[in-house]
Amino acid sequence: MIRVLRHGSASVLALATGLAASLFLSSDVSAKGGDDQIVIQFLTSTGVDANGTARARWRLKSDGDLDFNVELDHMDSGAYDLYVTDLVAPKATIQVTSLGEGEIEFALPQDGNKPLFDFPVFDEVIEVRQGSTVFFHDTFGSGGAGGGSGGGSGGSSSDKTKVGVYMVNVGPDFNAQGKLKYEAKSTKTKFSIEVEKLDPGTYDVLVGGSPVSQITTTSSASVEVEFQNPVEPGKTLLNFDPLGAQIDVVQGATVYLTGVLPASNSSTGTSAPKKPGKGSKDLGKSKDDSLLVSLANSGVLAGAKGKAKLSQSGETEFEVEIEHVPAGDYALVVAGVERGTLSANGLGGAQLDFSTSPSGAVQLLDFEVKGQLIEVKSGANVILSVVFPTSVQSALGKFSKEIFKSNLVKVNLINAGVDLDANGGVSWKLKSSGTETVRIDVRDLAAGTYGVKVNGVASATALIVKGAPYGKGKVTFSSNPSSSQALLDFDPVDATVEITDALGVVVLRTVIDVP
Repeated sequence: MIRVLRHGSASVLALATGLAASLFLSSDVSAKGGDDQIVIQFLTSTGVDANGTARARWRLKSDGDLDFNVELDHMDSGAYDLYVTDLVAPKATIQVTSLGEGEIEFALPQDGNKPLFDFPVFDEVIEVRQGSTVFFHDTFGSGGAGGGSGGGSGGSSSDKTKVGVYMVNVGPDFNAQGKLKYEAKSTKTKFSIEVEKLDPGTYDVLVGGSPVSQITTTSSASVEVEFQNPVEPGKTLLNFDPLGAQIDVVQGATVYLTGVLPASNSSTGTSAPKKPGKGSKDLGKSKDDSLLVSLANSGVLAGAKGKAKLSQSGETEFEVEIEHVPAGDYALVVAGVERGTLSANGLGGAQLDFSTSPSGAVQLLDFEVKGQLIEVKSGANVILSVVFPTSVQSALGKFSKEIFKSNLVKVNLINAGVDLDANGGVSWKLKSSGTETVRIDVRDLAAGTYGVKVNGVASATALIVKGAPYGKGKVTFSSNPSSSQALLDFDPVDATVEITDALGVVVLRTVIDVP
């Protein structure tokens, strides 16, 4: 993937020398318009380091100077050799620090200690090696395929990837929500992280384990951090590759929100879900308790697809299926622990089944799935992955519009991750007569009796769910109750409301945030 960036409106100056023109400009690169001309390309990874990225940048400055820069990121510390055209003798060595970063820059005319930029790069092969091990191999040019292990953030005409993913809440802030959006166009590349209802504070944004930005929240309102290349006012320069990476919103060692973006369409040979929620499907709806999610292709194995399904109707079942992969064995890893082997046959597919009541070839499900990173690996390389959502509600973003007024509040009940598709809402109303009411509605819960807790105190009033096998239920509290209502014997302002099952486990919860 390539970006050609042009800045400013003045005419570009002529190249300093005819030598520079002959060495560095191909017929595909224009030298007209703008003050600076820049070509950026993420080099294709060989998959040896699934998280590593290599970015090459060629720049013609307005004063006629040229430079060529290669940056490595998310790599193990050490020395890496850079080869251009001549794959026998390296042009330079890039030292990667303990932070996983390293770079080398060539300049013409020579600038200080920078090596002289006296070799062609357009339409030339570039490799990054450590000894005999090749980490990146690509052809640099304005029409190259590029891609990197995560597809790069180039946005060339050959790759117009657009993808959206809801983040999974795995932290102590139960109602926090987040989503990731990425879009590559021919002229710009955009990536954004939006969080909502995240407790006030400052949070780090990690991409592939490395910090790239911070998010500061002061209220429950949504906050968005936008990255872009070329950068515009109010946005942050996109100088990293989020595709194919796990992205976390953290505070210290605590992860609050997490998600995995697929690699670019060009490197995966597949089409990424363009909108958040499109990679998930509620299979059960009101008749069952089952969620299906697509696995994100990391860009290591083009064409590979996969899906994971969790069902909680009676016994709990977990299935992982992969397809369009070469025959061989693939490891299924959940939360960093290998849980089984997917053996693909000549048809290019394989499936693993787990159950809390296994029989035959079905394996015992004795590990947590919801909120965990699911990976399918070929050797050390991750080819497919996803953070499994904690609920249908969060996977599909199925939240009703909330209302916050001085006399009316309507908030969603948030699924606590026990029952996959349970949802509902709480409404508080202050009537002109002075009567206060609190109504609780729940949906897609197994028929039965549920407890109501307010600020940790169990109410004497139970909530009855009717329907088979899943149904609805409601209860209304009032300061002036009718025969069908319960007495409102708690202060609803900023009250935490929890719905609990027969074992006392919280299945739904919310806060009545009265202005």
